[in-house]
Amino acid sequence: MRKWIVAAVCVLAVGAILVSGRLTATTRLLRVVWRVASGPVGRIPSVREYRVTGRSGQSVLEAIVYRPAGRLPRSGVILVAGVSELGCQHPRLVSLSRALADVGFLVLTPDIKMLREFRIFPPPLDEISFWLREVRGLEGGQALNRVGLAGISFSGTLSLIAASQPRNLDLVSYVVGIGSFDDLVRCGDFWFGSGPVTVGNGYYPTRYYGRWVIMLAALDLLREPEDRRYLEIALNRMLLQMEVPKPPESLTDAGRRWHRLAVMREDQADPELARQIELHVAAFLQPALSTREAASEIRCPVFLAHGAHDDLIPPDESRRLQAKIAQARSYLLISPFLTHTHPWRNPMSLWHKAVAVVQMAGFFFHLTGVM
Repeated sequence: MRKWIVAAVCVLAVGAILVSGRLTATTRLLRVVWRVASGPVGRIPSVREYRVTGRSGQSVLEAIVYRPAGRLPRSGVILVAGVSELGCQHPRLVSLSRALADVGFLVLTPDIKMLREFRIFPPPLDEISFWLREVRGLEGGQALNRVGLAGISFSGTLSLIAASQPRNLDLVSYVVGIGSFDDLVRCGDFWFGSGPVTVGNGYYPTRYYGRWVIMLAALDLLREPEDRRYLEIALNRMLLQMEVPKPPESLTDAGRRWHRLAVMREDQADPELARQIELHVAAFLQPALSTREAASEIRCPVFLAHGAHDDLIPPDESRRLQAKIAQARSYLLISPFLTHTHPWRNPMSLWHKAVAVVQMAGFFFHLTGVM
C-alpha cells in the first residue's frame, strides 16, 4: 500500500511540474502576441538574424533565420508569409519572428518570390518542403528536435497541404494556420459579390485584395495582348496601393469590362464575369490546393487561428477546414481581437475581452504541448 501511495505522489508531482511548465510557456506566448500587437519589435541583442540560401534544382532559394544568440534552440518553426509584396520582410512578420526567437525558438521565414509578386500558381509547396528538409542543417539548427510549420492567410492553407504530403509527414511536429481558407472559389464569391458600401470614394475594401489577386491569375482569359498588359499593370498597382494609369483608348470592350470589375463600387457586381474568372482559376488551382485530401491525410496536430472580424477571408473558412481534419488533433481559435491585417480597434466590453483572453490562453496551452 505504501508503495502505491509513493507512486501516486510521484505521478502527481510529475504532472504538476509538466502543467507548471506548460503554463509558463503559455504565458510566454501570450507575451509574444501582446508585444507584437503593441508595435514594431526592433532588433534584439539576444537574437541573431541572418539570411541563408539554398539550391533546389536550378533555383536559388533564400530565407531569413532568427535564433537565440547564446544557445542552440530545441524547437523551431518555419513561418511562411502570405501574398504580399513585402513577403518575409513584412514588419509584423519580422516582429513576430524576433519575439519568438527572443523566447527561445529558431524561426525561419522563406523569401518566396512568387508570393511577393502576387502570383499564386503553381503553389510553392516544393519551396516550403525544401526548407523543412534543410532547417536542421543550418547554423543554430543542430539541436532542433521539433519543427513546426506556420503560415499566414494563403500560406496557412499551403502549410497544411505541405505538412500532409508523404515526403513531409515525419518532418513536421505541428501546423499553425492564421487566417487560412478552405475553398478558394467560395472565398471568390465573397471577393466578387456585392454588398453595402463601407469605404469612401477612391478607396477599396480589404476584400478587393483577393479579387485583384484572382484576376491577375486569370489574365490569360483575355485574348488581346494589350488588354492583358494594361490589366497586369493596373492590378499590380492596385495591390500596391499606387495610382493606376487610365485605360488606353485601344482597350477592347472585354478589357474595359475587366477594368470595371476591378474598380466598381462595393454595391455593384458582374456575376457572369466573376464566375468565369473563378472557375478558370479553380480549374488549375483546385487539384493542388484541395484541402479535402490534405485534411484527411495530415497526422500532426493542427492549430487554426482566425480573426472574428476578418475582412478578407471569412472566419467560417477555418471552421470548415477544421471540420475536414479526420486523423489529427485540431484546435480552432476565432478571436475578436483580430481582423485579417490588423488588430481590431473598436471598443470591446471588459467581459468580452476577458473571455477572448481565456480562449487565446487555452489555445496556446494546447500549442505549447507540441512546440
